[in-house]
Amino acid sequence: MNIKKNALAVLLLAGLSGPVVAAETDTYDLKPNLVVTPSRRIETLDDALASVSVITREDIEVSAAQDLAELLRLLPGVDVVRSGGPGSQVSVFLRGSNSNHVLVLIDGVRASSSNTGAYVWEQLPVNQVERVEVVRGPRASIYGSDSMGGVIHVITRGDPAPYARLTLGSYGTGAFEGGLGSQGERGRFSLNAGYRNVDGFSAQNPNGFSYDPDDDGFETANIGLKGRTRLGSGTLRFSLLALANETEFDQGLSETDQTIASLAYDGSISKRWEYQLITGHVSEELGSDFGFFETGFDSERTQFSWQNQYATANDHRLSFGLDWYSEQGRSLGSWNESRRNTGLFADWDHDAGSLHSQLNVRWDDNSEFGSEMTGQAAFSWAMSEHWSARASYGSAFRGPNLNEQYSPGFGGLFAGNPDLDPESSRTAEVGLNWRPSNRSALSVSAYRTEAKDLIAFTGEEFRAINIDEARLKGLEFDYRISSTDWDFGFNATLQDNKDLVTGNALLRRPDRKASMTVDRRFGDGSWLGIEWIYIGDRLDFGSIRLDSYQLVNLRGGWRFHPAWQAEIRGENLADEPYDPAWGFNAAGRSWFLSLAWIP
Repeated sequence: MNIKKNALAVLLLAGLSGPVVAAETDTYDLKPNLVVTPSRRIETLDDALASVSVITREDIEVSAAQDLAELLRLLPGVDVVRSGGPGSQVSVFLRGSNSNHVLVLIDGVRASSSNTGAYVWEQLPVNQVERVEVVRGPRASIYGSDSMGGVIHVITRGDPAPYARLTLGSYGTGAFEGGLGSQGERGRFSLNAGYRNVDGFSAQNPNGFSYDPDDDGFETANIGLKGRTRLGSGTLRFSLLALANETEFDQGLSETDQTIASLAYDGSISKRWEYQLITGHVSEELGSDFGFFETGFDSERTQFSWQNQYATANDHRLSFGLDWYSEQGRSLGSWNESRRNTGLFADWDHDAGSLHSQLNVRWDDNSEFGSEMTGQAAFSWAMSEHWSARASYGSAFRGPNLNEQYSPGFGGLFAGNPDLDPESSRTAEVGLNWRPSNRSALSVSAYRTEAKDLIAFTGEEFRAINIDEARLKGLEFDYRISSTDWDFGFNATLQDNKDLVTGNALLRRPDRKASMTVDRRFGDGSWLGIEWIYIGDRLDFGSIRLDSYQLVNLRGGWRFHPAWQAEIRGENLADEPYDPAWGFNAAGRSWFLSLAWIP
């Protein structure tokens, strides 16, 4: 696996970075009630004029989850579909939009594949994640293409405190992770690494296309480096994440390697004018061996961002900047294409007593599919000390990915189309928030999206064309409350997602879903909790309707020593059989035990 090469490079860089040892608060060292993704600046959850959910490092630790998908599926408006066991493809839908309508950022860098437009969620390990911010609703006027459904921003781990964790569990699971770092007056750095191996179970059932009743295993390794140091009057930040995965599936083997690097500088021109420079690079290699033939795809993207924030004396804030990226995609022995994108954006934000307003506008120019202009207006009204209402309306687009434009297909079928137009959408949203105290909050959101020029493979040759239209509408409810010893959370989502061409529901997206978490904390640092998840029935390929299902999970930890704790996670305690997707199996009752050293 190529992780050996990536790990060596990271370790060499770690050695060279030894003197970089925590200065002032880093941009991404955020408290749970602060977010950076909705408006590309630090603000409170109450000030964010969008539907936002946050997964913190504490949430990850308490859940003892084995991958990030288990945490994302607990959020309102988020549908997660896993096609098989550990390491199998994971699709994430926001508010019924397609998986490639979700912009994925890792430390501010676009991380989705240039070839497919979607992110490979199954390869992202939780040991490298510090927090996740999920913004539901369009953000094209801020980030450009791909954010028709929303943005998921993963901020990698940067705590220099040492730790180690060993995990054993069902389906032959064995995992180890650990980290260390250093900090001083001028900066800090941290190094985190992990390895996981799972014997697995058969990814497909007899309904699958290539059913083979064997165990489909998964092996993954990761290493990450993150740090910052003072430079002049500002702060220089860097991160490097290398991931390597090997997944077995019926009749084949798949290998994926990904490297994500970023370098950022936070500075100021005056007390009112701050700026940020970010450069990043993402490379991904995917290879699959089906025995009778092989496929391979490579993609890479280099990006640069320049962002400014200016605050006036009368509660006006102006943000403006430039995004540029160049991306290239290659298919084994088939095609090799590249393109460039330049985006200019501006944001005006104003507080006037109980009224808060925000206007965004952005212009993108792409070397292959031309230019797009997007905008969004959002307002909120603080009706009382505890109640507030908000409303927004915005446009968004998604440019065709390289595969949709240039793939020759298979035997002339499923070929790309270089003349494709971008997909586009319009979204209206209203929301109501109630926050009676710092320990409880309620949020209700209703939205409606009209999308057109959606790309589909159709016709006698199944060629990519702009043909589909869709209407997405829904209602989200989210309530959380905590006390000294207890935490409780409940959310529910009602959605109606329809293909306006066929009149059918969009595939693999339920009309109803809900989740609940209850946790009891004890004075010695131990905890015990449960998760409940309900997924309604949904349509799959071939007009097959999958039944609804419910899952109950257990999570807990015992702090038996100041530096040691034992952790447990039980999944699908009722051992309920269900189909996550047609033709694919899901895990039965599973147990995972961990021993963690956290001095």
